[in-house]
Amino acid sequence: MKIKHWMTSNPVTVKPDTPIVEASRLMKEHKVRHLPVVDRGKVVGMVTHRHLLEASPSVATSLSIHEINYLLANLKVEEVMQKDPICISPDDLVLDVVLLGQEKGIGAFPVVDNGRLVGIVTETEIYRAFVQLLGDREHDSIIILENVRLRQTIGALSRIASIIEAHDIPVLGIFTLPHRRRPGNRLYIRVGTKDTEQLCRDLEAEGYVIGD
Repeated sequence: MKIKHWMTSNPVTVKPDTPIVEASRLMKEHKVRHLPVVDRGKVVGMVTHRHLLEASPSVATSLSIHEINYLLANLKVEEVMQKDPICISPDDLVLDVVLLGQEKGIGAFPVVDNGRLVGIVTETEIYRAFVQLLGDREHDSIIILENVRLRQTIGALSRIASIIEAHDIPVLGIFTLPHRRRPGNRLYIRVGTKDTEQLCRDLEAEGYVIGD
């Protein structure tokens, strides 16, 4: 699955010199929490709802309401934004973006094609993509296999698929994630049945470990 199929196209943007009060208004109006900051057609930053909250004076401040309003009216997006954000391509894979987000601690990415902003992808879009990948919970099942050595075993996926299809059960989707604490991958297999008891026994008989 590529990002271009899940991103929000033509996102709302702001300029570096946009007042933060205007950025806040745009977020509320469009029900978003991230705004790419664009200057002369180039993405130069990302401003989030959290940035705006952190820029607002504390409720315990000794400033008067007039002083607060003055400060907020003159504070610009460029003073609070994340500069030079990591951008991704519309052809990047959703899983790669998920792993990049985990590595960098980032919840939203501008999507850039040939230097031009074409979209934004956030945790919300990625969540929707994975819900689609996981499929119809009423009729399908997810089988988890632990510690599959994909790099060391050529043909591992086709072998697993053949075991499943021998039961006349369609394989609807397969994706993997590196195991967090042990070597190998955790393999998630979406199959078109709710009755997986015998299938899991046969997979275990072939040496695979069924995860929870």
